[in-house]
Amino acid sequence: MYNKFTISEMILNILAQNPEKTYPFEDLNSMLITGLDQSLQESLLIQRSNQAKVLDLLIMLDSEGFIILNFATDESIITIKGLIKIK
Repeated sequence: MYNKFTISEMILNILAQNPEKTYPFEDLNSMLITGLDQSLQESLLIQRSNQAKVLDLLIMLDSEGFIILNFATDESIITIKGLIKIK
């Protein structure tokens, strides 16, 4: 199963694919969910629960300086520190 570390690494990898791009929360969450188990995609309740987990992890990554999370637009962008972490 997935834990905070593996999901946060997945988030950083998604953001690192295009470091200049910002990602709205819904788009980022959709991209992350598609990378998870098929069974997770089948239940809206589980998806909503996962969205809350993703948001918690985005807030954590923002507070640690790996990403910049714009709370007004729900967009995320990776920082140089985040790129260094995954390289």
